[in-house]
Amino acid sequence: MKTLEDLYYGNIAPHEHSFKRGSEYRKVLGNVVQYQDDLMSTLTEQQKETLEKLKDCESELYGMNELEAFISGFKLAARIMIEVTEELPSTEN
Repeated sequence: MKTLEDLYYGNIAPHEHSFKRGSEYRKVLGNVVQYQDDLMSTLTEQQKETLEKLKDCESELYGMNELEAFISGFKLAARIMIEVTEELPSTEN
């Protein structure tokens, strides 16, 4: 039950990720930041506000998607565990 307790008390945060230096994810993230900085330098204040609102909405959508993926993954894992325990062959002869 340690894992469930850790999850309950916030010691495990499934939504937090760390990425290795030089990984493909880090490279793409670096590109995103660079392109965003390049774009921001060309925008008016009103356009910057609109872009920030767009990014906030995208972040909210990503969060919703992550939540649904977490729930779906948990349900799938639970179904697998149920199937595994139900299909164990009897060891009695």
